[in-house]
Amino acid sequence: MTVKTGRPLNVLILYSNTGGGHRASAEALRQEFLRRNPGHQVRLEDILLHRTFWPLSESDRFYFWMVNKAPWAWKALYASVARREIYTTLHRTLAPIIGPRVRRIYETFLPDLVVAAHPLLNHLPRRVLRRWEEGNTRTPIPFATVITDLTTFHPAWVDPEVDLITVATEEAQRNVLHLGAPSYKVRILGLPIRESFSHVPEDKHRLRKELGLIPGLPVILLMSGGQGMGPVEKIASAIAHANLRAQLVIVCGRNDALMRRLKARGWPIPTRVLGFVEDVHLWMGASDVLVTKAGPGTIAEALVCGLPMILYSYIPGQEEGNVVFVEKRHIGAYITDARRIAQTLARWLRRPDDYLYPMAKRARALGRPNATRDIVDALLSLVNTSTRGKSRAIRRDISPLASA
Repeated sequence: MTVKTGRPLNVLILYSNTGGGHRASAEALRQEFLRRNPGHQVRLEDILLHRTFWPLSESDRFYFWMVNKAPWAWKALYASVARREIYTTLHRTLAPIIGPRVRRIYETFLPDLVVAAHPLLNHLPRRVLRRWEEGNTRTPIPFATVITDLTTFHPAWVDPEVDLITVATEEAQRNVLHLGAPSYKVRILGLPIRESFSHVPEDKHRLRKELGLIPGLPVILLMSGGQGMGPVEKIASAIAHANLRAQLVIVCGRNDALMRRLKARGWPIPTRVLGFVEDVHLWMGASDVLVTKAGPGTIAEALVCGLPMILYSYIPGQEEGNVVFVEKRHIGAYITDARRIAQTLARWLRRPDDYLYPMAKRARALGRPNATRDIVDALLSLVNTSTRGKSRAIRRDISPLASA
């Protein structure tokens, strides 16, 4: 049931579809705002891809190509841009390009709240907002950052001058504080995930039956991410030929070529091959173990479903800490070799009391099924207290990047 709360607001969410689940997180937030009040106007703005020009307007293609075909190049680029002097220069370079476009968005949409869900869309849009307010003698509009990485992230995410920064874990909180954000602005609330994960059915047998799976047979869920990247075909073959008493579900994302190849194969164990699925919460809920890349959103969703996991790859930079998170908390393992993945699954399935069940319990304890609700609560509280602006002057921007 939709619960209407508060006056209708204009909520502006800044993101870019350049990997890392930014769009999925932004969409999850949008849906939750609308669930609270269908009268809210929630606008998602992909600044980099839709408000700039080449090569920034093609940055999604460059990103996906590098992380899939040349991860070493992405690692080098990420490390170089993570240096403060480099990303400060980048912000200053982008200011004359992005600044006027962001200002026009503010002028036409008149937001009551601005939320950044991308590391390059914090400092500059926040400064543009404050200067626009000064020119219009407006009450200060809350500006918040929702970090969509799990533990490690690019330092450009952190602008100490925003009103609120939400993070997913204690590790992420420590990193934010280390980068200069005051502790009272930082809250550990989890990652924004789809509302459907807040009520995943617990009866695996019933779910399997509804999904057309064999109710009494353990399910291995193999996922490739939204873009269908990674050695999925090789891993699937190794699992299928390991003589496991299990069934295999392979989610290929938007990689239609991979889906067609896998569907055309003969499989020695019961196997379902899917493309991009909207009801992934049901497939996770029906599964016993997840094999996936170390994407933050997928891990957060798996925790809610109590899924032990094997991570087979990660994106250098922002996803490295996710591997440490999973292994340190004993909820899974990081294995890159397809044959070893299959051997590990065989051991876990043979002795579920020693492996799968304890890991599942620990994973579920770490899950935050209400993370999106909690984040939106925190964001709405900024608007509810924004009358503060009527009794105080807009402070001068003292950010180290203010001269950009």
